[in-house]
Amino acid sequence: MYDCHTNWHTILIGGAMYLLNRNGIYYYQRVTMCNGRRQTFRKSLKTRDKAQAQLLALQIHFNHSSPDVQQAVCISDAACRDVMSKPVGFEAEASTTQHPPLNGHVHIPACTGSPSGVESPVVPSEHTSPDQEEKLSGHVESYITEKQLSWAPKETKNQQNYINTFIENVGDKCLSEYTKADAVAFKTWLLGSGKSPTTINKYIQKLSLLFSWLADHTEQTTDIFKGLKLKRVKEVNVRSGYTDPELKQFDVWAKEQEPWRMFIAMIGRYHGLRSNEACQLYSDDIEQVNGVWCFNIRATRKDQSLKTEASQRLVPIHSKLLAAGFLDFVASRKVGRLFKELPYRNNSYSHLFGQWFSRNRPVDKDFHSLRHTVASKLKAAGIPLQYAAAILGHTNKAISYDRYGGDVPLNKLQEALEVAL
Repeated sequence: MYDCHTNWHTILIGGAMYLLNRNGIYYYQRVTMCNGRRQTFRKSLKTRDKAQAQLLALQIHFNHSSPDVQQAVCISDAACRDVMSKPVGFEAEASTTQHPPLNGHVHIPACTGSPSGVESPVVPSEHTSPDQEEKLSGHVESYITEKQLSWAPKETKNQQNYINTFIENVGDKCLSEYTKADAVAFKTWLLGSGKSPTTINKYIQKLSLLFSWLADHTEQTTDIFKGLKLKRVKEVNVRSGYTDPELKQFDVWAKEQEPWRMFIAMIGRYHGLRSNEACQLYSDDIEQVNGVWCFNIRATRKDQSLKTEASQRLVPIHSKLLAAGFLDFVASRKVGRLFKELPYRNNSYSHLFGQWFSRNRPVDKDFHSLRHTVASKLKAAGIPLQYAAAILGHTNKAISYDRYGGDVPLNKLQEALEVAL
């Protein structure tokens, strides 16, 4: 019969009862052997208080344990959910002895008392069933909630897209049911989807981060995507720079566009600014510093963003833009955004411009390829790496300055652009 002086984990046969703590919330977990198969039952206790969690866990256990707990118990999940909805009284006194956690679990301590007719607090009801709690989608919400504190809104949306694509292809399963074979199968699907090697590696990297986080926060899985990234492959067509004949074709095409589109194209062509860095410019981001007209690449407004800290910089304006009447264009816009024609979509101003550019570009290369072109031209002209990093806003570990370009005179950067481009 029940021995009130014996620890729970020593008296249960055929199963084990634990308190599980995930993100500060206690869960009841019971593992049993049923028909030769291991079954896990888990339910959130919706409390952060250890003593209260112990009492609630004991109540659940009394509700589906036989009077003689020395005998093995085999109860289906449906039966467990049924009995959990019926409160059964008991008297229990939480032990004052501190039990250190073992591998993230807390064993139920010894207790005194026995089942009685006294009604106990009802275990809080769940909005979802225990089965749903164990699905990957349920854990993803906690993952996103934690990570979005450090992610930009665009990154949060991208992460959700990667995860949703994985679930759509492999299925929304319990964490313990995912295997390396699932990850390999998804990688195989990616390889056949027509996506570039770089994009495939992004999927694998983001999902690896997810499963690594899950492995740190649960006991049910490991990083099944570890070691599956493709070897780095250069994307020859899309992200290679423009050739000299292509640049001539680009220059002719740019002059045929509306002024605001022409200037965005020329900003990419002669300065290597990222698309959103150009599209989000305000009139007061065009400044004259020490006699040099510059783009002040910054994120001082809520609708502006930068890729990295190194992206914040001053970039001298090339003489080709000045000759094309860029300063007059800036003056005509007076205050506010420089390219007011572009709406704010998907957390940036470059979304619609990118779509337009893809439909109308003069050669089969994207806008970002202009950035590669500027980098290649600077290198070919023998421009020091420090200068190139200051112009492009690159993070280069070989340069140990707090802010790239901080010690480079603007007139030197201006000379570098004029010589190379």
